[in-house]
Amino acid sequence: MLNQQCGILTAIDSYIEPLLIRVLSTEKLGVCCETIKIDSLSSSCGKEQGDRFKLSIPYAKQNLVWNVFFDSQCPEMGPDFIFNDNTFLADIDVDTLSVKVPSLAKWNPNDENALLNVLKELLSCYKEHQIQLIQKQARLQIEYDMLVTSQEIKQEDIEMILLPFSSKPTEARFLISLSVDLSQLQIRTCKSESDVAVLLVTFSGTDWNRITSQLQFSKSLEGILSEVVELYVPYFPSDTHLIHYILKIKKFIAAKVNSVIQSLEKRREYIAAFLLLKYEAILEFDSIKYTYVSCLLCENDFYVVLYIHLPLGFPREPPTIELCSIYHTTSQDTVYREKVKNYPYEFTWTPHVMITQLLTFIQRNIETFKSNSIKNCSAIHG
Repeated sequence: MLNQQCGILTAIDSYIEPLLIRVLSTEKLGVCCETIKIDSLSSSCGKEQGDRFKLSIPYAKQNLVWNVFFDSQCPEMGPDFIFNDNTFLADIDVDTLSVKVPSLAKWNPNDENALLNVLKELLSCYKEHQIQLIQKQARLQIEYDMLVTSQEIKQEDIEMILLPFSSKPTEARFLISLSVDLSQLQIRTCKSESDVAVLLVTFSGTDWNRITSQLQFSKSLEGILSEVVELYVPYFPSDTHLIHYILKIKKFIAAKVNSVIQSLEKRREYIAAFLLLKYEAILEFDSIKYTYVSCLLCENDFYVVLYIHLPLGFPREPPTIELCSIYHTTSQDTVYREKVKNYPYEFTWTPHVMITQLLTFIQRNIETFKSNSIKNCSAIHG
């Protein structure tokens, strides 16, 4: 994200640049796995380098647009702010602001984290502001109180907002960060801090009884979970409380992770059994995700390469089997291949039985493969 905004940083006043670099390089400020963006750079005194700009801050799946005003002629002074939500800090006095945003009251221009700290404190104030607004809505107050008094969700993992920014909001959003345990997933060499699931629940309608939900995974998590199962969001009944729905979602995610773990273990067992049975003929195998193995087979002095691809839905989804000639090429100058179909397979079999049944079937059909390769291809000349 920082690289994408280098052009703006080169046009910023030199004393503000390190402050902005820290802000824009921060991967996560709140619950959202999104970065802060900057635009609308301008100068307060006609200089080429700017000292005022807009920051777009992700919060509860809404971009808070905050105008930030520095004064290049007084670099020791902290910035002023204008918020796109005019209900925020509308009547706050200086003393209260000094308590709630101490990094602004005691501004230190030599601290590269100064602006970032101010934004964190202001965002905390904004969250308090939204909590106060939610307390005025009976249904939403109950939902929030049940959330924060439960042992399931930490308060810092919740963001909420009422929209539009007015005295008569029509939509309430709750954004909840959910921890996902990947400790048993062997293909993970390390846990990324961005490995999170985020649940967005939107209330609207009379008495806030119209509810929609979205479940979003970080890219790394989505890539892992979607390999095995489709990711859909369980229905949120209007007579269910948010905390109970969250528990349902957590069980849903845990089940998906468990499916990935079980599939990985089944594939590992299959490849381990194959290595034991054909260790002297193994060509290559996947030692990380256990998705493929290949070996050299021989029948009546005719050699063939056997490729086995294990799908991520294994064992319920059978392996893809392919035979490859080492003697013949097609008219497209590629090695002749055939997929093996209708081989004996039951997903309830042990890996040893699966493999021995497959090898027996292939042994009986190698002559057919040999005939097809000779008939359809030309010989490879060494």
